[in-house]
Amino acid sequence: MRYPTYTVPGLLWATGVAGILALAGCGGGDKAGVGKPVVDFKDPIVMPKAVTQSASVRPEPLGAMVQTHFVVLPELDAEKAIASAEAVGTALQIGLQRAVAATSTVAQTQSALQWRSLPKGEQVAAINIQSSGAFGLRAGVLVDSLPDGARLRIYSQAHPNAIVERRGNEVNALLALNRKAGETGSAANTWWTPDVGAGDATLEVVLPVGTATDALRISVPTVSHIYRNLSLPTEAEFAEAMQEEVAAVKNSASCNLDASCTSDYQTTRDAVARMMYTHSDGKTYLCTGTLLNNNKDDFTPYFLTANHCISTQAAASTLVTTWFYRARSCNATVPSLDAMVRSDGATLLYATPTTDSALLQLNQVPPAGVTFAGWDARSSGEVGDAVYGLHHPNGDLLKYSMGAVTGYSNCGSSASNAPGCNNGDASNTAYYHVRFSQGSAEGGSSGSGLFRNNRLIATFRGGHGVCLASTIYTYGRFDKVFNNRIWHWLAGHD
Repeated sequence: MRYPTYTVPGLLWATGVAGILALAGCGGGDKAGVGKPVVDFKDPIVMPKAVTQSASVRPEPLGAMVQTHFVVLPELDAEKAIASAEAVGTALQIGLQRAVAATSTVAQTQSALQWRSLPKGEQVAAINIQSSGAFGLRAGVLVDSLPDGARLRIYSQAHPNAIVERRGNEVNALLALNRKAGETGSAANTWWTPDVGAGDATLEVVLPVGTATDALRISVPTVSHIYRNLSLPTEAEFAEAMQEEVAAVKNSASCNLDASCTSDYQTTRDAVARMMYTHSDGKTYLCTGTLLNNNKDDFTPYFLTANHCISTQAAASTLVTTWFYRARSCNATVPSLDAMVRSDGATLLYATPTTDSALLQLNQVPPAGVTFAGWDARSSGEVGDAVYGLHHPNGDLLKYSMGAVTGYSNCGSSASNAPGCNNGDASNTAYYHVRFSQGSAEGGSSGSGLFRNNRLIATFRGGHGVCLASTIYTYGRFDKVFNNRIWHWLAGHD
C-alpha cells in the first residue's frame, strides 16, 4: 500500500482510526477550518492492479463431514414484507428483522451445534436458518467469545459450493471497532453475515486443532429477512465466477438513463458503488456511495454517502459494496462481467445531518480499475450550472441523470423531501436544488454524487416525485461539509 496502515488479516485499517473516530464522534479536535491546507479540488485517479490485494483462495466445501442443525422460521405475514421506505430521499428498505427463538441464547446455540472432527483434527459444526419467501438472509451473530483462529463459513443449501469465509480475528476486529466508536450492547457485538442470495443461510464454524468447543460462545437471536427481489449479485455468486447469465430485476422507473449507454462518464462511473447495510434493529437498506480521491493520490478508500444512510459505526461495519454494477451493454438486463462485491464493512470517520453527509473509509481494498472520484470544494455551484448524477435507483443497475442547479436551501434533519426545505442564497445554505431534464432519482439513490465538470460537488438527499419534470431534488453541498471537517482526511497533510 502507498498509505500507512496497520494490518489485521483480511482488513486494512487506517493509522489512528481510534483517534479519528473520537474526533468525529465527539466533535473535538481542530476547530472547523483551522490549519486547512489550500487544496480544495482534486481530479480523479484510477487504481491500477498493482495496488490491490492478491486474490484469495476459494474455500472448499466439507460436504458430508458437516452435521448441520436446521432452524425453520414460521411463515412470514406477507403484509409485513411490503417495502416501507419507498419515498425518494429515504434509504431504500429491503429487509426486516425476524427473531430466531431456537438460537437466541449462547446455551441454545451451543446445544444446536453438533461437532464433528475433521481429518486434520479441526472440529466443525453448522446451523442453517431458513426464512420462507426471503430473497436473501443476513444472520445477526451475537458474539460473546470467538477464537481468533476460527473460520466462519456462510453459504446456502442451494449453492453449498459458493462459500463466503471469514476468520475469527477479522470478525473480532470489526466488533472491536464498533466498541472503540462508542457502540454498546448487541449493536457493538453483532456481526451480520454476508447475504448469500437465498432464503436460507448456513453458518458453519471450523475450530482449530486444540480449541475447546466451549471457547465458542455465540448466539443468533436475529436474522434480516430480505423481502425485495433485487437480484442482488452476492459475494457467493461472484465466487462462482458468474457462470450463469442471470438477468437483474429491473427496478427503477423507465425514465432513468442507463449509464452503459453513454461514453460521457466512463471514468467517473467506476467510482460509484451500490451499498447494502443492516441496522442493529435487523432492517436492511440500499443506498449509493462514491469513492473519493485525496490530496496524496495514495488510494486510501474514502467513501462518501448520506448521513441518513449510515450515521453509526455499527451500521458502517455491516456495509457491503457492489462495484461496476452496471449493464453489460446498453440497456441490457445482465450485469457487467466486472461486477464485484466487497463485504468487510467500513470505518465511519464523520457524519453530519447538516449537509446529510457521511465519510467512511472502507475496510477492504476496492477492486482493480475503480476510480477515486475528483471533487471541488472551492465555491458553491451557481444557478444554471450543468450537473449530472450517477446512482442506483431502487437498487437497479447504474443510471445517470442530467440537469442544472436551480437554487439553494436549508433542510431540517427529519424532512426527506425538497418541500421540507427553506430557500436561501449561496452563502448561508447547505443544499442545492437540482432539476433534471433527463433521468430521475429514487429510493436507493440516497448518498449518490452530483458532479459538475466531472468533479463531485454534492450528495443526494431527497426529492418528491419520480420522472416528473417539475421535481426538485436536494443535494448536500460538498463545499460545506469539506470546509467544516472532512478536509482533515481528503486534503490534510501528515
